[in-house]
Amino acid sequence: MKCQNCGKDNPDGNLFCGSCGERMTSYNPSSGPGIAISSLAKDNLEQGEKVLWQGGPEFMPFLLSGFGGIFPGLMFFGFSLFWTLTAGSAGAPIEMILFGGVFMLIGLFILFGGPIVQWLRYNNTEYIVTDRRIITQTGAIGLDTRYIDNEWIREVYVKVGIIDRLFGTGSVMVSTASGMVMEAGPNASRPALWSLDDPYAVQKIIREAVKRTQPVHE
Repeated sequence: MKCQNCGKDNPDGNLFCGSCGERMTSYNPSSGPGIAISSLAKDNLEQGEKVLWQGGPEFMPFLLSGFGGIFPGLMFFGFSLFWTLTAGSAGAPIEMILFGGVFMLIGLFILFGGPIVQWLRYNNTEYIVTDRRIITQTGAIGLDTRYIDNEWIREVYVKVGIIDRLFGTGSVMVSTASGMVMEAGPNASRPALWSLDDPYAVQKIIREAVKRTQPVHE
């Protein structure tokens, strides 16, 4: 196949051009049975890497997981509303009433900011499990793409929260040799595979991939 950049012929299956180093657009990563390769996989897979599973979160539990600030948000908004109404009924200056209105807006942001961010993240969130690693992508505006190689994975478990119980979903959590955990939650620095429809099936796929990657200790 020809490189789209320099025109040099390359062997079929090459990920990068042997002459100029440009990525081959006709490169087609392999996948498991019945798995159509996504754009995220095409952009991130290495030569010979096989997709075992790919998917994304279920919308409603993913969205509702952003309501972590519901109680502090309600308390903050409620107190600000009470203070503003009291100040207004007492004939306080308009500046005082506007000051209370600002705090009411802050309370609304605490209450609804998380779900709005999750809504923006939803279409950008994708998970891929390959025979070599886990790839996660998410982001409200920009994109955050992360990798965890299977050889570093030490534990794979499923976390089911209150919202997950309502929708029959769960999040797959992974801990590594360094102790780092792929955390679940809207503000997690290391995103897990959130709000999956069948988390235990995905857990099994990852565990089997890890077993094949890591050496057997006798």
